[in-house]
Amino acid sequence: MSKRKTWHLMLAAVVVAALLVLTLSAGCAKNQAAGPGSEKPRKGGNLTIGVDRETDTFDLYQMTWSAGQAYVYDTLITRDWNYKYAPGLAETWESTPDGKTWTFHLKKGVKWQDGTPFTSKDVKKHFEVMLDPKTAAANVLDYTWIKSMETPDDNTIVFKLDAPFPNLLFKIGQSYGAIQSPAAYAKYGPNGTKEYGTKIAVGTGPLKLKEWVPGDRIVLERNNDYNWGAPWLDNKGPFYLDTLTYRVIPDSSTRVAELETGNVQVLLDVPVEHYDRVSKMPNVQVFKQPAFGLGYLAFGTANKPFNNPKVREAINLAIDREAIAKAVFFNLVQPAYGYLPPGLAESYEDKNAMRYDVAAAKKLLAEAGYQNGFKTTLATQNRTEHVRAAQALQPMLEAIGIKAEIVQYDEAGYKSFLKSGKQQLFMRQYSWDNADILQWFLESRQAPYPGHSLWKDNKTDQLIATAENAVTPDIRTQKYIELEKYLIDQAVWAPLWYPMSIQAVRTDLVGGYRAYPGGGDVFNDVWLKKATK
Repeated sequence: MSKRKTWHLMLAAVVVAALLVLTLSAGCAKNQAAGPGSEKPRKGGNLTIGVDRETDTFDLYQMTWSAGQAYVYDTLITRDWNYKYAPGLAETWESTPDGKTWTFHLKKGVKWQDGTPFTSKDVKKHFEVMLDPKTAAANVLDYTWIKSMETPDDNTIVFKLDAPFPNLLFKIGQSYGAIQSPAAYAKYGPNGTKEYGTKIAVGTGPLKLKEWVPGDRIVLERNNDYNWGAPWLDNKGPFYLDTLTYRVIPDSSTRVAELETGNVQVLLDVPVEHYDRVSKMPNVQVFKQPAFGLGYLAFGTANKPFNNPKVREAINLAIDREAIAKAVFFNLVQPAYGYLPPGLAESYEDKNAMRYDVAAAKKLLAEAGYQNGFKTTLATQNRTEHVRAAQALQPMLEAIGIKAEIVQYDEAGYKSFLKSGKQQLFMRQYSWDNADILQWFLESRQAPYPGHSLWKDNKTDQLIATAENAVTPDIRTQKYIELEKYLIDQAVWAPLWYPMSIQAVRTDLVGGYRAYPGGGDVFNDVWLKKATK
């Protein structure tokens, strides 16, 4: 662990960890982590995981959704089974009392997957490339707190800040804060062969990118040189598995059928409509716990009529969230009345502002000049639960005079559509364990993507800046709550549900699996009891 941490960052970690532990213990004692057991791990085989969507790229600079990225790349620090900060590529770290200088001491003997030594200069170069405007990195705003970096030796990286930044450890430890090889990026990236992120990805992680067939599968293979796993892992060396395959199966019924036959051994997101079926399957263990995330109906706030706050407020009042939780998600989600999930200290809800009130909704719509309603489109990715949610919303909107035509997109098509800036109503869901998700989606400079709501508002920007540059976690929390109250008042989104993480594992085929907090996945300790293809 670190030699010395400023009190404000320690407090942030403790508060989040405590809230998470309390939430988990309240909701999922029966399905808590199953340890490796008494069986001895065996090496070999391919583990197949069924997912409904895939990553958009393995280039960390452009990645906005990942599947398997965390095994190709390592982060400087990690989060253990209790969600507390722990060593990763950095063995120890410390900060100066003023919080403006952070020093990370790197593990020795670490190598990139191409066999070259990993050094502090690589870390420095990685972040320099990310921060370079020419890179146009999707995640660059997460690292603008870096003012300069120093590398006094090959195993020490020093970050210099202009001001204290209470969210620093989270940014360093989050999945998008992982480190990719600057040399490989220079050779295969935009200025090279242009294969980086699709055919080539070079990190220091326990798995290497072997094959990616878009829309079908991602195959990762064991890095036999890996021996620097986090201290909280039982297996700190190479994976027991030969390969790990993510099979992209958008149709929920097909994913469940593949689990039942054993062609898929793990589902990281069990479709709620199949929960009863999966929970009754022999040789299947289900892990259910609260997840960090939000499902919501978003508006293209720059486009008429959704640039009118009364229209957005009317739609919020037209939605019966309890009915959606029951009919679409079989009560395996929690109705949402805020922008951040309950597991976060910054979470705030206003049930009155989002009460189900059709009469009030019609009145607001008339006041906005749409007493006869209007026609619009309701876009959604072709994920089963999102389509079902959109279908449930249709009659609720029609009840106040809004006729919404549902338009479905695949993963790539949906991203292109949202980047176009033509969106009206559209379904979204995020999975994230930090309040800075609101900066990611709603800060003006993020539009049109990932700021897909097209929300450009000075007060929002000011509140986000105040929160992100707060001196203490308490002030940061207060400012984010103030931001949420303002966003609810402006009805920028229509929150719908807080998801649960429901995972399923074939225990006759898989050993060593444990449920990671918040619905994440950790396969370092996992092994196959029987050979699979």
